[in-house]
Amino acid sequence: MNLTELYTYCRKVIEKYPELRDEVMEHFALAEMECEDDCSSEEHEVELSLTDINNAIADYELQK
Repeated sequence: MNLTELYTYCRKVIEKYPELRDEVMEHFALAEMECEDDCSSEEHEVELSLTDINNAIADYELQK
């Protein structure tokens, strides 16, 4: 997955879980920033963000 695909995924998550909008976009912004700074590979940063977003969804689902 790349940043464009992550963005599309984030939009779908926000559509389904609008309450998580800020957290999801924070993770996307962090991945984007890290890629721009060449601190890590795009694939690695996207994977980290994807994991964090999926964890946020799981936590949210548990609280329901």
